[in-house]
Amino acid sequence: MDLSIVVDIAQVISSFAVVVSVAYLAIQMHQNRTMTKLQFGYKLNDRLYRRYFESSHNENFAKFLSRNWREEEFQNHEYWRMTLWIQTCLVDLFDCYDQFKENMIDENHLNMRVHLIKSGIMETKMGVPTWNFWKQGRDKDFIEWFENQVFGGALNMEGGTSSEFDELNMVKKN
Repeated sequence: MDLSIVVDIAQVISSFAVVVSVAYLAIQMHQNRTMTKLQFGYKLNDRLYRRYFESSHNENFAKFLSRNWREEEFQNHEYWRMTLWIQTCLVDLFDCYDQFKENMIDENHLNMRVHLIKSGIMETKMGVPTWNFWKQGRDKDFIEWFENQVFGGALNMEGGTSSEFDELNMVKKN
């Protein structure tokens, strides 16, 4: 057998091995991305479910959540607590939105958070002021998307919109 034929066969085999290796690597990368996406989704769901579970087992907090936030009057520490809960929901939504935009989670994770936010907490005395405080750290696209989803259009308000919010030391006073 001629040496050049052996060299040609070796080159064909090595070329085939490179193609198979690249295909295998592409499959592994796809599987890795899928697993990462599933892990992000699982962690987001776990965080949400843990929050619900802990809230349901804290009788005082469950009573607080069940009160009519739109119409009842609260003490300053309760308004603060309300604001912190809204912030927690907003930050969770921010995380989901960012990961959805990076194609790291499915849209249903984002939709679940939007549904929670739209359930009425943003219509309370603390909802819009809390949003106005937090939206300063978000880009224009997110702000437009959020306000369309939650409020049905852009908000034209600046700063706090309630004396209760303004008394919480959330905004620097001159």
